Amino acid sequence: MSWSLGETAALALKATRGAGLSWGLAEEAAGAVFWLHQRGLPGISALCGYLESRCVATTDDDAACPLVLGTALSDGTHAVPEQVGERIDLGTVSAPLLLLPFVATIPPGTCWLTVPGGDDAATDKWHSGWLRGSAPCQLRHSTAAQIAHTRAGQTRLPDQFACCVDRLTGYAHRTYAPATSQSRLAGAGAGLTDND
Repeated sequence: MSWSLGETAALALKATRGAGLSWGLAEEAAGAVFWLHQRGLPGISALCGYLESRCVATTDDDAACPLVLGTALSDGTHAVPEQVGERIDLGTVSAPLLLLPFVATIPPGTCWLTVPGGDDAATDKWHSGWLRGSAPCQLRHSTAAQIAHTRAGQTRLPDQFACCVDRLTGYAHRTYAPATSQSRLAGAGAGLTDND
């Protein structure tokens, strides 16, 4: 099955909410997944790994949530580097790839998110430190954008992410209310007699 990025973002929203995060953070997760996939980066894999580790409590308790930290950066409630070469430690962050879209929107758009093993998410090095688990992260002010805006060209989710879609669908199902005879009497669905 082929998924548009809009469908992928909607699934990410429901899955994040189904995993117990607030609606606001679920909306941030959807936006982050959409942004990453537009640029050819595996946002749905990062979200899937983060929700899996969060729900089974295998993550480092001291690791920051990338969505909470990203929202703080976007809202201007967290310090950011203001001069070229300046660095700010963010501490250990779970699934750092999910933080990248938030960092990219910090004015003037030249902050870089760095993790051990590679500064550039566009290189082959991103998967080791960016995608799974947690990693110590830093913000670095640079003279150019980390991810070029011209890379935003993807419109559909590649088939290789089918496993992540299945896992996120399981989380999304937690947000659905089960059908009951009382809800059917109140007008939900086809009622008590389905005569299609």
